[in-house]
Amino acid sequence: MSSGRASSVVVSWLIGMAGVGVATLAARAVHLNPSTVGFAFLMAVLVASLRGGLLVGSATSVLATLSYNFFFLPPLHTFRIQEPANWIALAAFLVTSVTVSRLVIAARTQAAQAEERRNEVETLYGQLVTLSAEREKFLEQAAHVQALRESETLKTSLLRAISHDLTTPLTAITIHTETLRRMAEDDPEWKAPISGIAGETGRLRRRIDNLMSMARLEAGKARPRREPTPPADLFHAVRENLPLVFESRPVTIRVADNCPDVNVDPSLALEILVNLIENAHRVSPNGTTLELVADVHPLNPLLVRLEVRDRGPGLPPGIADAEGNLLAGATSDVPQRGLGLEIARSLAAANGGTAGVVAREGGGTIARLDVPAAPLPAEERA
Repeated sequence: MSSGRASSVVVSWLIGMAGVGVATLAARAVHLNPSTVGFAFLMAVLVASLRGGLLVGSATSVLATLSYNFFFLPPLHTFRIQEPANWIALAAFLVTSVTVSRLVIAARTQAAQAEERRNEVETLYGQLVTLSAEREKFLEQAAHVQALRESETLKTSLLRAISHDLTTPLTAITIHTETLRRMAEDDPEWKAPISGIAGETGRLRRRIDNLMSMARLEAGKARPRREPTPPADLFHAVRENLPLVFESRPVTIRVADNCPDVNVDPSLALEILVNLIENAHRVSPNGTTLELVADVHPLNPLLVRLEVRDRGPGLPPGIADAEGNLLAGATSDVPQRGLGLEIARSLAAANGGTAGVVAREGGGTIARLDVPAAPLPAEERA
């Protein structure tokens, strides 16, 4: 038992005895009749029961009964009782005082239980309020997710419709362009314009194909199939896909000796490089060189950095950070930020990489594609 609890018990016992003593002295001092004295003792028992509980209340009842008999029932100052009526009165007082003590304790216990139940109800109510708030939040999130899904579905449907609507006239344009090319073989004046139309038509077709690839990847209907791919093979494939670019200007290719293979989906990586090289070709002056470079990432040996370097107008100040990420507020009319760059970024993310542009020292820009390096074979790691 703790010292505080022990002190409380002692005080309760003292209050019970003091109550009986005060009631006895006060009754003798004013010469109260036995009936009134009984009520005074009952008050002392009531206070003792409230303060100390059933045991203290019962003990106070016994003490009050003894005091009642000794000081107020004849013969006085003795515990002997002569008249039978006094026995009945004394027994009735003892039963009444003990009953009052028990009733007081029962009432206090019921009050404590009621308070406990009230606290439990308040706690349950609080939990219900919390659960209700969480339910509302969950429903909002579910509605948001459903809206996103519907938005993605709508976007995919729109892209398919646009692709279908544009592919048909592009096919017709391509056929007519080839017809014009054959008809103008002996006319140098028409050769350049027709080649320009063919080139732009091919570029637009690739953009549409890229958008469809993005839509399929974002909708989860297509997954990148990564495999070890030498950067030199990707650059060679770019040359085959962009013959007009490589024929119209100098293009150099450099792959570092220690550059590992890249772990990418070859078709998606090719589309990324095609978009970056087309962007660079479009903004670069005639006759300037495009440089294709592959090397280990300077900060992370687990990545390979592929770069497309041009001598175009470069980026305005404050457009991109040192890693090639366009800053907030960058306008959409920046030459290197066109649709090709956005497509490159989306496809790079699908391959576990990143794409961006940075200003090139001496003028121009560097388009960077950072992708995972392919793991080395077990014999080479050993």
